[in-house]
Amino acid sequence: MNTDSDLYKKTALVNKARKQTESYKQPYEEKYAADNFYAFARGDMLVALTNSYDNVQYNVPNLNWSDGTTVCDIFDENDCQTINGGQMDVSLNNGQAKIYVPQTSDEILAEF
Repeated sequence: MNTDSDLYKKTALVNKARKQTESYKQPYEEKYAADNFYAFARGDMLVALTNSYDNVQYNVPNLNWSDGTTVCDIFDENDCQTINGGQMDVSLNNGQAKIYVPQTSDEILAEF
């Protein structure tokens, strides 16, 4: 097993986020579905996925976070947004996936 590979590191980061947020104990909530985009939440995690290599952007409503909460993608420390009106814009490019957690999840976000 190559523990230095990008895939290994990303998988470890996802597992760490799941453990810290205890998302596996939370109910699954579909937030947005389109032909080329899907977003769901489990507790303090929002997962956004696409089946497209094009740039897709959607406004995801009815989020579990309060207005003013800053959330960041666990894979990109520069991709942070502040929740406004219970929603946020999510942009995915080239088959990208994102997992957003509150910025207060410093232990997860410190992995970058």
